[in-house]
This record gives sequence, C-alpha cells and structure tokens, in this order.
Amino acid sequence: MSDSNTSYKKRGKDYPIKGGLRTLPGKYYHSQEIYGEELEKIFYQKWMLAGRGEEIPEAGDYKLFDIEDESVIITRTKSGDIAANFNVCRHRGTRMCVEAKGHFESENIQCPYHAWTYGLDGKLIASPMMQSLESFDKEAHHLHQANVHEWGGFIFVNLAQDPISFEDQMGTLIEKFKDWKLSELKIAHTIKYELECNWKLILQNYQECYHCPGVHPLLSKLTPFQSAIHDCNKGAVMGGYMKLEPGVKSMTMDGEPAGTPVCDVQGDDMRRVYYYSVFPNMLLTPHPDFVLFHHIMPRGNGAITNTCHWLYHPDVMADPDHKERLQSAVEFWDLTNKEDWAVCEQMQQGTKSRRFTRGTYSGQEDMLYALDQELLRVLGHKSPE
Repeated sequence: MSDSNTSYKKRGKDYPIKGGLRTLPGKYYHSQEIYGEELEKIFYQKWMLAGRGEEIPEAGDYKLFDIEDESVIITRTKSGDIAANFNVCRHRGTRMCVEAKGHFESENIQCPYHAWTYGLDGKLIASPMMQSLESFDKEAHHLHQANVHEWGGFIFVNLAQDPISFEDQMGTLIEKFKDWKLSELKIAHTIKYELECNWKLILQNYQECYHCPGVHPLLSKLTPFQSAIHDCNKGAVMGGYMKLEPGVKSMTMDGEPAGTPVCDVQGDDMRRVYYYSVFPNMLLTPHPDFVLFHHIMPRGNGAITNTCHWLYHPDVMADPDHKERLQSAVEFWDLTNKEDWAVCEQMQQGTKSRRFTRGTYSGQEDMLYALDQELLRVLGHKSPE
C-alpha cells in the first residue's frame, strides 16, 4: 500500500478534532427514521407556531394547520375565542376541510360525506339517523381538540394529548419584546418560499453570521457580523441581537427606517436587531421599526415551506409614504433570504455525501451547537462521540 493511499484513508476518517465543537452527523438531515422520531417527539408533542390571530378575525373564519398526516382546523368561535380541532370527522374519519383557509357560512363545521355537523368549538350538533342507536353517546363524539395558545398575536398549537404547558416550553419568550406590543401589529406583506433542505438547517443558518461576509454583502454593510450578543442559549427559545452600524437605522436596502419606531421601542433597542429561534418552527426578528417572522413547516426530511411575514403597526400602514419604505424592507430581506436559502440547499446536498461525517463549528457558531443539543435532548439521543 502506498503512502499516498494511506494518507488518503486517514483524511477520510472521522478523527476527533481537539478543541472544537462538532456538528451533527449527516444522518440527522437525511435519515427517514430520525425524521420519524422528530415528528413523534417534537412536532406532535411540542408547541408550534400556527399563524396570527388576525388571519381569522371573524366568527366562522378558519385556517388549516397541517403537519404530515395531521390536520387541525383553527377557528374563530362565536365568543371570539380561538378553537383548534382535528380535521377528522368522528363518524368514519373523513377529512372535513380541504381548503387552506375560508369561512364557515353556517358557523358550523359539516362533514361532506354523511353530514355530521359540529359547532365551531368542535361539539357535535347533528348526526343524521344515529338517534336510532340506543347506545350512541353524542357527548363522546365531539371533535378531538388540539391545544391552542395565543401570545403576542401569534397562534400556537400543540397536538399532544397531555401537553407540556406553553409557559414551561416558551417561558423565556413570554416577557420578551413587550415594547413592540406584538399583539397590536398587523401583517403588511408575506412571501412564501418552498425550499429543498432540512428544517434544522434554516434554524442553524439563522443563528450565526460567520457566513455573512461572503454570502450577504449588503447585510454586512448594515450590521457588523461579529457583533452578535446571545442572551438565551438553552431550551426552546434561543437568540440575541446584533448591533446596527453607526448611521444605519434599520435593515432596508438603504439602511434608512422602514417606518416610525414600533410602539414603545426606544433606547438601546433603536440600535439593535433581534434574532430569536423559537424551536421548532419559528424565527422572530424584531427591528426598531418593524418585525419580521418566519413560519417554517417541514415537508419530509429534505424540504420545507418557509412563509415570511413583515409586521407593522396599523397606524404606520395607513401612512401614504409607508408603501415605499415597506418595499425597501421587503426587498432587503427577500434578497437576504434567497442568499441564505441557496447555501442551505447546497448544504442539504453536500451532507448527503458518504465523505461527510461531521464538521467542526467555528467560535461564532456556539448557538448552533446549543440548537443541536436541544434536538438531541428532546429526541433522547446521546451526543455523538
């Protein structure tokens, strides 16, 4: 065996690298078995972002929340509350709603197969011809409920039968960003992206700016890529902020504000942009003048839908000069998003290689390691050696 061949084999082995935090093995982005575990232990057990309350403003309005084989009807009830019911008729299991959003004109939910009818709260109202069965228990045939919680105008759902409390999972988030008065903000613009990468790669990309000088030339002019300060690095809520360069007012095409400061934002927050990952499917980015958030939904272990929304206060949206400034913020983040999506999709392809085992994180990627550890904790996996 030649020396060159021996050397090649050594380079191909996964020797530990002294003094560095290691990435996840490639199988965590490609294994169908691991993705199945993620569905059962994360997406079917944890609180997930499902949308904004403003998307269902009137009684009878609904939107669907779909994750793999599960579908939930999120509805505004007659009392003004939000109900979340599994999209499964209690008669023979028919999926009742197929449109992504809409309005129940009768203010009831009716199965299209045998016309079993439920209230917006999921209670069974009518079950044709079932009264002849002496043993039929109407109370036992209400729709199965999912758990629902509102925070800051956002709707979160939990599909578990015995869920962790929202406060226990999201406690760090609850007191954050009070000055932004998130519940008062409205969606000003939305872009939906379909990406060919694992859902975790988007969360990881969002929590590091090591890649910014090469990938984001415009972003790097607006904010120093080494300015990140992380104040949450454990649990389901992780993140911190980055400082704006002197003279830069916001993350827009020209660095000028996209609107007046959001609600009560002032002081140091006028010079910061926050980046928070809300595990498993939300990215939250409050700016001094608007709020950006990403709603991430997996489509298997190698694809996602990422819906990006820009939030503003209604008073700013009513300003006739708002449209031009909003467009500057939209153009900036659409450009930056597409730059990110390209490298995330390339990483998805690269980590398929048999030559990729594990990489080594830089000193600026400690948050990615923290995200990995949260994933392993929830899955019950030991950290790879």
